[in-house]
Amino acid sequence: MSWLFGLNKGQPEPPPGLPVQPPPPPPPAGGSNGGGDKPKDKWSNFDPTGLERAAQAAKDLDKSRKSALKEYEAAVEQLKGDQIKIQGEERRKTLNEESKQHQARAQYQDKLARQRYEDQLRQQQLLNEDNLRKQEESVQKQEAMRKATIEHEMELRHKNEMLRIEAESKARARVERENADIIREQIRLKAAEHRQTVLESIK
Repeated sequence: MSWLFGLNKGQPEPPPGLPVQPPPPPPPAGGSNGGGDKPKDKWSNFDPTGLERAAQAAKDLDKSRKSALKEYEAAVEQLKGDQIKIQGEERRKTLNEESKQHQARAQYQDKLARQRYEDQLRQQQLLNEDNLRKQEESVQKQEAMRKATIEHEMELRHKNEMLRIEAESKARARVERENADIIREQIRLKAAEHRQTVLESIK
């Protein structure tokens, strides 16, 4: 660290990162004697600026380290904040997605419920129509049976009436035949009596 004390002129530059101090002024040329024969004190050429530069460099290095540490801590806090923000954003996205999925499921369930209700209505309507059709068919069958029964009764009545008329006609014809036989027998008997009377009168 001879460069810090102003020694070894012409040596390499100090490492980067440390502040560069201006070089110390050169010592005055010649002495009061002009001959330079008087022995010099060993500290007469000591340059204190080197120590000052070293102390300043140490302070600057300490400040740089503290500043770097603060920057690191600030970066860590920023990273934590960013992570919290990202986590919050991801959580918000997750909640939004869950809400969307829940809403989609609710809408789908509502759609299924409406479809089931509409299907039930259609089934009930079909059942009602089928029952109405069966009732109409039953009424038609009953009406047809009633008409058939009436027609059968009318036919039976007609047949019975025809049989009655036929029976009456036959009975009347039989009576008329019997009456004709009686009348003929009476005529024959009267003729026989008349002939007998005539014969007796002749005798």
